[in-house]
Amino acid sequence: MSKVSVIVPVYKTEKYIEKCAVSLFEQTLEDIEFIFVNDGSPDNSIVLLKEVISRYPKRESSVIILNKENGGLASARIHGLQHATGDYIIHCDGDDWVDTNLYESLYRKAIETGAEVVMYPVTEEWGNHSFVRELGDLGDSCQDVLKNWYKNCVQMYTVNKLVKANVYKDNNLLPYEGINMWEDNGLMLRVFYYAKGLAQIDNATYHYFRGNEQALTHNYGRKAVDQMIKCAGYLYDFYEEKTDFKEYEKTALAIKFFARINLITTTFGGLREYYQLFPESDAVIPFISDNAFSSKGIIRFKFVKYNLAWLFVLLFKVSLWVKK
Repeated sequence: MSKVSVIVPVYKTEKYIEKCAVSLFEQTLEDIEFIFVNDGSPDNSIVLLKEVISRYPKRESSVIILNKENGGLASARIHGLQHATGDYIIHCDGDDWVDTNLYESLYRKAIETGAEVVMYPVTEEWGNHSFVRELGDLGDSCQDVLKNWYKNCVQMYTVNKLVKANVYKDNNLLPYEGINMWEDNGLMLRVFYYAKGLAQIDNATYHYFRGNEQALTHNYGRKAVDQMIKCAGYLYDFYEEKTDFKEYEKTALAIKFFARINLITTTFGGLREYYQLFPESDAVIPFISDNAFSSKGIIRFKFVKYNLAWLFVLLFKVSLWVKK
């Protein structure tokens, strides 16, 4: 059994896997299990990965490559979680990279505090510039973060949270099968319900590469929005069946709102769907922080917040017409 298991889904990452793997194999923490899940990648990602492994013979016995048919990101993470043997588990995407002291810093913090979740900053890498998503002071309770998530919207990435393996195992927590957009929200918004203790570090970071055009989040369409909506429904049901649902109700409603707002794009048909879907989530709109949105998303939110969603759609349609 290793101290930490790192799960890395691999799909069409041949341009990036070398940098990712090097950053993992050069970690200062020695006792790490690296699980690369080949999700039926049609390119040379695995060939290149094996070449990197050959440069680090001391790591070779700690590397596992799991091959499976393509099933999407959620399926790859499920496969990795089912094979992980570490005391703690963390995720890393095949087109990203990490600071060399990251996992040692996380593990030391977890042992020092006893926290079952340790978080850290994510640096968004845009090629010509970087942006650090600071955590702020989150406190020491996962449940408090979750109860207030509807207004502070802490990022629920899988890649910036070291989680004690027992949290997954004791509560049968796996990503929702088939939910590849929002698979991180679907998993971590349940992990935080069960995990005891929360800690954070700020002396190392995860580098989230935003230039991969193959990434699911690069340009997502209606299929991805449908997955968000389905995920929101699953999560609402998860909280609703709990005896302390009232403490998490606003967060559950916020999850529904964040899913449905993606229906507001260039069509009035989508706008009609927005008004028909999860209308009860309107109740949390006044409490939601602007920080929950990207620079583009915040514009749409402002229009929605002040009951001008129809105008946003109209202006969006005009802007596309002008570009033509």
